[in-house]
Amino acid sequence: MTIDVQERLAILREIAASWLELRKALIALSEHELVEFGTVGNWSFKDLMAHITARERLLMQRIRALEEGRDTSELDELEQDIDAFNAEAVQRQAHKPIDEVREEFDRTHAELMELLETTPVLTRDLVAGATYEHYREHLKDVMEFMRARSPSRRKHLE
Repeated sequence: MTIDVQERLAILREIAASWLELRKALIALSEHELVEFGTVGNWSFKDLMAHITARERLLMQRIRALEEGRDTSELDELEQDIDAFNAEAVQRQAHKPIDEVREEFDRTHAELMELLETTPVLTRDLVAGATYEHYREHLKDVMEFMRARSPSRRKHLE
């Protein structure tokens, strides 16, 4: 069943707001901080951006499959082994320069938002884990890093 316009707008607003918060936090990091290994567990923030990009692409594949009435079991399997999915996503981007990863990060998100504006299969349950909940989870990573490593930024974070 298709959601009503107000619910679609509410979902899109929530995604956009949480994306902008994450994007703003990432922009505040230096290029060195973005590529520094181990800033997010075993990842760099560049790796984190590659991870988010991969999750958004997976969501777009799921949406298109649902729109076309195709089986999503292969996508379900990818999500069940999320650690392997994440490791592969990060590895695919490892050789790319930060500017290219950042551009793919932004472009993929724009493509996702465009798809979400019109897809008849949009629901909160479908998108929350790969969008606004996911962005908030990783916004915390950026903020914790900034608080711990950049005391001069603390006043801008509170």
